[in-house]
Amino acid sequence: MNKVNVSEIQGPLAELMSQIGGQNGRARFDEFKLWLKGVVLSALEVLIDLSAPCKLPFDGAERVSPTKSGVVKLERRGDDLYLNDKKIELFRSSGQQGDRYIVGHELRKELEAKGGQISASILDKCVENPALWPESWKNDDQDNTIYVFFWDHIFRHSNGDLFVRYGYWVGGEVVSNCRWLGRDWGSRHPSASLAS
Repeated sequence: MNKVNVSEIQGPLAELMSQIGGQNGRARFDEFKLWLKGVVLSALEVLIDLSAPCKLPFDGAERVSPTKSGVVKLERRGDDLYLNDKKIELFRSSGQQGDRYIVGHELRKELEAKGGQISASILDKCVENPALWPESWKNDDQDNTIYVFFWDHIFRHSNGDLFVRYGYWVGGEVVSNCRWLGRDWGSRHPSASLAS
C-alpha cells in the first residue's frame, strides 16, 4: 500500500464535496478523513512491550529463552516490516538454499551466532493485526506458502523436545503454530531477522 499525502488530493476532493454535499458534506468528509487516518495508523504501526510474555505454543510449554524487556515499535512500510526502524528480513541459511535442508538444532546455533532474531511477540501482533503481514511473506515465487519463524523464543515440551513458533498466511489471516527443532528446515521456512 502506498502512502498518499492528503494535500495531493485535497483540491479534487474539495471540488467533489462542493458538488455533492455543500459545506456540511465537506465537514463530514473531513471528519471521516481524520477517522480513517487513525484506523490506518493503528493497523500499520503498533507498540509492543517485550516484557509481556508471548503466547505459549501448547499447554505445558516452558520458555527456554531469556525474557527481554523494553517497548518496540513494529511498523509496516509498503511491503516491508520494520522493528524500531530496522527492516525485518527473511533469512535463509546456506543449508536452506535450493533443495537443501538444515536440521532445526543446527539452524538455531547458526542464528544465535548471527544474532538479530525476532521475538514471538512480534508474531502475536501480526496475528492480531493481519494488515502488518507483508505480501512478500505470504507465498514464494512458485505460490507455495511461506512459514516465517521467530527464533528469539524457544519452548521446551515436557518430554524435553524444543520447539520454535512460526506464522503463515492463509484465508486472509496470520496463523501461528510451532515446529520441533529435530525437523528439517528448507527454503520455505525462513527466519524473521533484523537486517544487519
